[in-house]
Amino acid sequence: MLTPVLQAAELDAISRERALQALQAGTDPAVTSLAHADISLLKATLALQAGEPEQALDVLHSYTNKSKSNDPLIDMLEAEAYRRSALLAVVDAGEYAKQIQGKTQGKMQYLKDANLSQGLREADVRLNAFLDRLGAISGMPLDILQVDKGVYSIFLVDKARSRMFVYARNANGVLVRVADEYIVTGAQLGDKQASGDARTPNGVYRFVKRLQGKSLESRYGPVAFPIDYPNELDVLHHKNGYGIWMHGYAEGVGRRPPRDTKGCFALPNPRLLAMSKYVELGKSWVIVGENFEFGDDEKRQALQASVEQTLEAWRKDWSALDTSSYLKFYDEKFRSGKRDLAAWKRYKQRVNANKSFVHVGISNLTLIRDSNRWAEGEVVVAEFNQDYRSNNYQDSSRKRLYLARLDAQSPWRILIEESVKP
Repeated sequence: MLTPVLQAAELDAISRERALQALQAGTDPAVTSLAHADISLLKATLALQAGEPEQALDVLHSYTNKSKSNDPLIDMLEAEAYRRSALLAVVDAGEYAKQIQGKTQGKMQYLKDANLSQGLREADVRLNAFLDRLGAISGMPLDILQVDKGVYSIFLVDKARSRMFVYARNANGVLVRVADEYIVTGAQLGDKQASGDARTPNGVYRFVKRLQGKSLESRYGPVAFPIDYPNELDVLHHKNGYGIWMHGYAEGVGRRPPRDTKGCFALPNPRLLAMSKYVELGKSWVIVGENFEFGDDEKRQALQASVEQTLEAWRKDWSALDTSSYLKFYDEKFRSGKRDLAAWKRYKQRVNANKSFVHVGISNLTLIRDSNRWAEGEVVVAEFNQDYRSNNYQDSSRKRLYLARLDAQSPWRILIEESVKP
């Protein structure tokens, strides 16, 4: 039996071979959609990963001889291939190299220290994305549980993969994946906590504004879309900061490494403009996280059912004027505006005391799972139309609840409740 290390190496070799075969055949949709530069980039990256710098140089020279375009990532791949080739040449020189090592030691150390791997992360990201498109990522993401017709699109920003998956409605009104884009995120790893920490926040948001023309500096590209960070969940956890946008690159910049913003998420200008048609302010959701899960329909359906059952039980207890049971659905850290759980209990007990009947209806429900682990555990955002009628008051409004549970065996509890604009 192979050791785990050998198994991993063998799997990597299999993945590389599958990718190379697809690139050479050129018939898979994952290949036909690529530009010539990207095909050369992927082939060279595969060669470098396989320890074949000369092969990488052959690929890159073939591309640069045919194309006069200046691509900084291609240039960097070429420089790294030359560096690795030179180091291999010294190894091949054997004893002769050892005899003159004293004279060349400084140059050799410079060659070793000049490793460009950090600058080549974009090449690795693009190769991993290509492998995913060959079949590793398929199906719906776990986090999209139920989507009301009022939701126009959903953008999933995967910081670990440096990828943005975009879902929008097709001609039949079904939410489908329409894009898989390379994305640049915050320079620092982790979840945003404070202004200026150069991290991209994790959470569930919406695009709320469009910036263009005189209201946008040219370094952000042709258009930018701010999100509603910090949201109420961020505020509950004392996170701060502002100005988190989806934007483009400065004019003339065609490539950027995967972690290169102050907290925003950015993509090349032509791709930004292509994605802008899927943005409708207030109706386009944004989920930011790491390593999204795809394709597990059974897990997704079970998660959706558990939240829907909780909401229905909450609605029934409220409609039955069973205030004691109704209030058990609220988390001990609950907030609604300025009210904490104690203030909420007093408020609801006072209001319900004057009711002879109450009817609460829920419709147009959207359920989005937050892919990130919070202190309260797993979090789902529920947004719906709430129709309320009683003997002395009636109202229709749009509500948003943040529900949390410690694990799959624990009950869902309402952490935040707020009214939102329809």
